[in-house]
Amino acid sequence: MKTIGIRQAKAHLSALVRDAAKGECCLVTDNREPVAMIGPPPQKLADPEMPSLPAIEEIRPPSDATAFRKALFGVPFPIELNF
Repeated sequence: MKTIGIRQAKAHLSALVRDAAKGECCLVTDNREPVAMIGPPPQKLADPEMPSLPAIEEIRPPSDATAFRKALFGVPFPIELNF
């Protein structure tokens, strides 16, 4: 397994992903401390018969900011505020 610094990993991410698709693993470090690993997905996730992972919205409920943003985009423009 190769070890690569985080800056190098950012610069060569495409090559690391191609290597991962071939089955190679790479340990990513930050200040010589391991922080992540780039490698091929487990076989269960790579199976095309399996359903895809749930969207983030399905995992956690929308926040108040999301509701506010949706409401704001529903308002006709221009908005006049008289303070």
